Amino acid sequence: MRVWKKYSVKITFDIMNPLLKIIKVTILFIVYSCLYQHVYAKTINFNFTNAYMDNGVYYVDIDYDIGLTEEAIKALQHGISLEIHTQIQLIQKRRWIWDKKINETILIYRLEHQPLTEDYLVIELKTGKRHSYDRLEAALNYISSISEIPLFKENLLQADANYSARIRTYLDLESLPSPMRPQAYFSPSWDISSKWHVWNIEQ
Repeated sequence: MRVWKKYSVKITFDIMNPLLKIIKVTILFIVYSCLYQHVYAKTINFNFTNAYMDNGVYYVDIDYDIGLTEEAIKALQHGISLEIHTQIQLIQKRRWIWDKKINETILIYRLEHQPLTEDYLVIELKTGKRHSYDRLEAALNYISSISEIPLFKENLLQADANYSARIRTYLDLESLPSPMRPQAYFSPSWDISSKWHVWNIEQ
């Protein structure tokens, strides 16, 4: 019996040691994630959204502040282009089941640095329009001030349903060169994003 007890205790500790390591790593990950969200998740903040209906089409004007981190600015100045995505969704609110996404609009701006002229180029990827600025701040101001964006037609709305719209803006990490992505996914320096900004749609 003594031999069996000694052997069983050894097996128990061999099993518990990896388990304790997993628990420690999980706790550290949770703590880090909370701190990470608290410190870095507010690099984009919305100042206002103005939504209105005109000739059966729902439009929105948007203004927000965007701040690039030192790491992102350094990459930009070394030839890495950055894509800023603004995602706008129409949501049908439902009482007993999950809400339904009715429509989505995504605006994509590519920001580049031109080393010969030291200018900053903004390209609207959906339209191909190009705008050049001599200062980074001016380029970011253009990206972050959007007006008369058509979102959806009025006939999408059902008279007896409730709707909300929401918007968020973020730096698209998938657009970075593939060697940079693994580090960017886990680095606070590359978390350039906003929370969802939500408002109700009045019919």
